[in-house]
Amino acid sequence: MPNVPFRKLALACLIASNLPMAVATSAALLAGMANAQSAPASAPLDEQYRQGLYQRETGQPYSAIDTLDAILAANPSLNRVRLELAVAYYRTLNFAKAKEQAQRVLDDPKTPEAVKLSVLSFLKTLELEERIATNNAHKIEPSVSTGLFYDSNVNAGPDTSILGNGLVLNDGSLAHPDWGYLAQAALTHNWISASPTRFGESTGRLGWTTQLSGYHKGYKRYNEYDLGVLSLATGPTLNLGSLGRANINLQADKITLGSENLGSFYSISPSTSVRLTPGGELSIDGQWTYRQFDRPIDDGRQSPVQSVGLSYGHLFLQGSLSVQAGIKQFREFAAQERFTNKGDEFFVGGRYRAWPGGDVFARTALRLSDFDGLEPTFSTSRSELEQRLELGVSHQFQGEWLNKWQGAATFARVRNKANISLYSYQRDTLFFTIGRNF
Repeated sequence: MPNVPFRKLALACLIASNLPMAVATSAALLAGMANAQSAPASAPLDEQYRQGLYQRETGQPYSAIDTLDAILAANPSLNRVRLELAVAYYRTLNFAKAKEQAQRVLDDPKTPEAVKLSVLSFLKTLELEERIATNNAHKIEPSVSTGLFYDSNVNAGPDTSILGNGLVLNDGSLAHPDWGYLAQAALTHNWISASPTRFGESTGRLGWTTQLSGYHKGYKRYNEYDLGVLSLATGPTLNLGSLGRANINLQADKITLGSENLGSFYSISPSTSVRLTPGGELSIDGQWTYRQFDRPIDDGRQSPVQSVGLSYGHLFLQGSLSVQAGIKQFREFAAQERFTNKGDEFFVGGRYRAWPGGDVFARTALRLSDFDGLEPTFSTSRSELEQRLELGVSHQFQGEWLNKWQGAATFARVRNKANISLYSYQRDTLFFTIGRNF
């Protein structure tokens, strides 16, 4: 069912918090200004000054601020140091302090005119970036998508009608193919704090994401399998720039199947990602869900479900190719023992930017489940191995027609093998969708 796309939202927060427009140019800009003034004269002072620059350029901006500030406390007239301090404050996204230091250099009558011009340019850049950060503190983003699909096994019917123990299924219980349509709409609100938060030598931004979404999947013939999901999700986010990110997603889902209320799911999903290398990221995800079923036929399936997963992703070919692999362990504690199960899931996937605006992607997964209780009639516990393969292609349109809309085609095959033939089936689905974020 749909979940809040926190990984994409966290990426948007990362871009906003890094403010790349001026960070990349500020060092070169202020280096030019600094060269117009004399360096600290004494050897100890010069060594301290170089230490501050080294700290700033090696990812220790707060230590650099302490070092450069100590120099200025004893030598307030060293404008070159003050300019480098302004850069250090800028690296921590402290616009107020950066402007204060740069303004003091600008107001000094001893500052050369050429340097004043550069400082004015820097101040304008600071004001622009500060305004962007303030204006982007709240952002509302609607999104829509729709499409058609084909399903080879709507009811997840078993591969064979002969189940053993003298049981034979009628044709109505076997696989039924059908086609249909799907539609989804969402409204997302993102809040990002305009004030940075210090975490060691890293600068973070706190945020909060809330999303209301609706999803409907309707079949042409077998309407009793129509699926509807209404979701409300919210939770805090923390972006630490190049260090990583974290979030907690609180979500409630109301689910319908056909014309009946299937149930309500409530979940808490914490997640954290740490960047290990320039192109590599390690993620840990957890989830606790309570599943409440409403239909009498589902009596005994009420259950808390808990899971924890570990994954690693890496970028190759200057970011054109992304690959991710991971493992997850899960446990479900159902009211009836026959629905209680535990298991493991393994997956690997990748996405490649094949042409401008166009991606191809693939994902495969194995899920092993062992159930505790005995199955009625068969007098044995169920074990399953689910194999899933997804292949797809997507393209984001540019131009006057369908500008910024994204089309996608996805093929998915699910092969479920079980020790009880009633639960063994194969299901192929083909989706064609088009959607857009506004």
